[in-house]
Amino acid sequence: MEMRSLGASGMQVSRLCFGTLTMGPMQRGFSPQRGAALLMYAYERGFRFLDTADIYDTYPHIRLALKNCGYRVSTKAYCWDKATASAALERAFLGLDREYVDVFMLHEQESIHTLRGHREALDYLNEQKAKGRIGLVGVSTHYAGCVRAAAVFGGVDVIHPLINVEGIGIQDGTRADMEAAIAYAHGLGVGIFAMKPLGGGHLIADNERALRYLLDAPWADSIAVGMQSEKEIDANAAMAGGDVGAMRELSHRERHLLVQDYCEGCGKCVEFCRAGALSLRDGHAVVDEDKCVLCGYCARVCPQFAVKVI
Repeated sequence: MEMRSLGASGMQVSRLCFGTLTMGPMQRGFSPQRGAALLMYAYERGFRFLDTADIYDTYPHIRLALKNCGYRVSTKAYCWDKATASAALERAFLGLDREYVDVFMLHEQESIHTLRGHREALDYLNEQKAKGRIGLVGVSTHYAGCVRAAAVFGGVDVIHPLINVEGIGIQDGTRADMEAAIAYAHGLGVGIFAMKPLGGGHLIADNERALRYLLDAPWADSIAVGMQSEKEIDANAAMAGGDVGAMRELSHRERHLLVQDYCEGCGKCVEFCRAGALSLRDGHAVVDEDKCVLCGYCARVCPQFAVKVI
C-alpha cells in the first residue's frame, strides 16, 4: 500500500488507516485476541497506521497486535489541562505497553474557543513531544472552523477531520467548507488523516464513490476506515491499490444505532451526542438516523448498556 508523509512532518503512514472504533465495545465488542488478529491480518495487507482513542477501549487489542507488527499508532483523548492530558497519555502508555505514541490528539475540538480553553493540555503534549514521548500532536474535529483555527493556532502537527463525499456529520457547514479548510491547513504543512469516509455507514451502498473521493483528494494523507472482518480488509486494501470493483460485495450491509426496549430514558446519551441525533420521547431515547454518524460514543455513557451500533 502507498505510504505518504503526514503533512510536512516526514512521518510516513499508509494511505489507509485502520480505525479501531468498530472492533471495540461500543460497536462489535471483539475480544482483544480477535481484534489483534484483524490488525495483524491488515498489516500483512499493507496497513501501517491505526487510529484509536482513550474511550474506544481498544488498547488491549492493539497491545497484542504490536507484539507482532510495527504499526504507527494515533490516539486521542478529552483533555483540557495538564493533569487530564498527563493522565490520558499515561493510560495510553500503560494500555499499549510502550512509552511512546506516534500521534496524540485532543479529541473532538470544536472551535478557536475550544482550542484556547485547552491550551494547557496542548502545551503539555508538545512538551512531551519535545521529550520524545510523542511523535506528533494533533486535534480531531467535526468542524470546518476548527480546522482553520487549528492550522494557525500553534502546536498542532496533525488534524483528523470528519469529511466524506456527502458532507454527512459536518457540524458547521458544507462539504465544500470543510474541503477548503482542510486544503488550507494542508497547504501550511499540517498533516491530514480523514475520518468517517462512509459517513458512519450511511454511504455503504455507495462505498466505491465515497472512498474514491478521498483517495483522489490531494490533501488527504491518510484515511481512517473501520473494518470488522478479513473480507473488509481485503476489499479496502484492493480499493487503495486501484481495484475499483473491490467494494461492491460490501455495499449491501446496513448499520443502525439500536436503542433497546429496556432504555430507562435517563437522557445521558442525549446530552453526550455531538451530532444532535438523540432525543427523549415518552421516557425512551430515540435516534434520528439522518443525523446519526454511528460513532457509538453514546453507548459508553449509557448506564443500562441499552445503546449499541449494529
